[in-house]
Amino acid sequence: MSFVEADRGWADWLVWQLQDAGVRAIAEPPLAPAAGEDAAPALAAATGHAEHVLVVLSDDYLAAVGAAADTLDDAAAGRLVAVRVADCRRPGRFSRVVSFDLFGLERPVAREWLRRQLAVLRAEPAAAGAAAPPATTPPAAEAPPAAVPAVAAVVPAQAGEDGVEVLAELAGFPSPVRAVVFPATGGLLVTGAQDGKVRLFDLAKPARPTTMVEIEYGARYSQEWVRDLATSADGTRLAVVGDAMQVAVWDLADPAAPELVFSERGHKHYIRAVALSPDASVVATGGQDKAVALWNARRSGRQSVLAVLTDHRKGVRSVAFSPDGRRLASGGDDKTVILWDVADPGHPTRTATIAAHRDTVHAVRFVTPTLLATAGADRTARLWDITSPAHPEPVAELTGHRKAVTALAVTADATRVATGAADSTVALWDVTSPGRPNRLAALSSGYGAVNGLAFSRDGALLAAACAGKTAVLWSIGARLASTAG
Repeated sequence: MSFVEADRGWADWLVWQLQDAGVRAIAEPPLAPAAGEDAAPALAAATGHAEHVLVVLSDDYLAAVGAAADTLDDAAAGRLVAVRVADCRRPGRFSRVVSFDLFGLERPVAREWLRRQLAVLRAEPAAAGAAAPPATTPPAAEAPPAAVPAVAAVVPAQAGEDGVEVLAELAGFPSPVRAVVFPATGGLLVTGAQDGKVRLFDLAKPARPTTMVEIEYGARYSQEWVRDLATSADGTRLAVVGDAMQVAVWDLADPAAPELVFSERGHKHYIRAVALSPDASVVATGGQDKAVALWNARRSGRQSVLAVLTDHRKGVRSVAFSPDGRRLASGGDDKTVILWDVADPGHPTRTATIAAHRDTVHAVRFVTPTLLATAGADRTARLWDITSPAHPEPVAELTGHRKAVTALAVTADATRVATGAADSTVALWDVTSPGRPNRLAALSSGYGAVNGLAFSRDGALLAAACAGKTAVLWSIGARLASTAG
């Protein structure tokens, strides 16, 4: 490990985490030079016998040692891993080496991000420990949309199953796709992925989607996953959440040039879920910190937080507003779904807690103001009658998936529900008679776990976000449309 004395606290913490993970890490003596000495020989020697040299990168390090990295040949430089512990530049060689950030993070998040990078470097993930990272620096500035958007590869359309046609498979993503949404304005598909990018696709030709623009979420060089997306009822607002612990809302009036109109932080861990009220005035977020937060999306700053709800005992994985905006549902790792009255979002009240599943609740969606769908790691999805908000009643169980049900989508006309699972399958259900749901189609994404699902406004298209770095787009056939009524 290469560091300067000013960053010894960080170096000691990193060594502790690495050694606790079973990785042999050496930080004595530091590879920083004494005054007037050339650091290049020591750095070159380290790259000659170490599998990786972790550089604890800060302004102090760059001032003392930075130029030495530029003297390394390509093979030696390829062993450098820059760990930014301050919001500093990455000049010269450091702009081209593997890099990740640990500054500005809560202790559990810093540990987890280090574990992710250890996996990339073919080491075992670090176990939790007592050490905490040193003091943090202010958060980085927001990043604007990319100037030159990339175009994802599109696999040609192919025959589908049960009257559902596979229109396109967008297979050009560099990382798993976490979420998909269709803005109600039509003609667009939006994806969020683990590379920290939100991509807007033009569906003028649904079988040949083209990338319109990319939005950067967070500012940590692709560390901060996008975990969930939501759009307003009129399709003019897009909400994004993820590992940056930031909720961001973009105006899509001009989809080719999205405008950031709201950005706030407040959660103490990853934000896993987001929902927009029908009029887009309120944003609901659910985090790994066990909190559900309600935000005034029309006002930034301290007064934007309307309420923080702390009734979940474990992390929150999904939130959803009812179509009339008067109710909110939240579900998570504690196996429960909590119903909230949010008619006054500044003073929400809990109306019921449902022991919804035998394992983690991955998704919640309102079918109608009085019918709720939930999906769980117990391999089932369930429908609930919430006509009486204080006394929810089970209506039906949707079965057939072989692994955790991880995603839900509902058509705007409330006639169909789609369920997606970790077994790579998607099922389409007719819920016109909620007590007797009928499975209309059983599909296979073919690209790993289904992380997210979405119907287009007219119900004619279904999209899936897949762990296999792909988004799949299906066309729902006329036969199924008529079957669904």
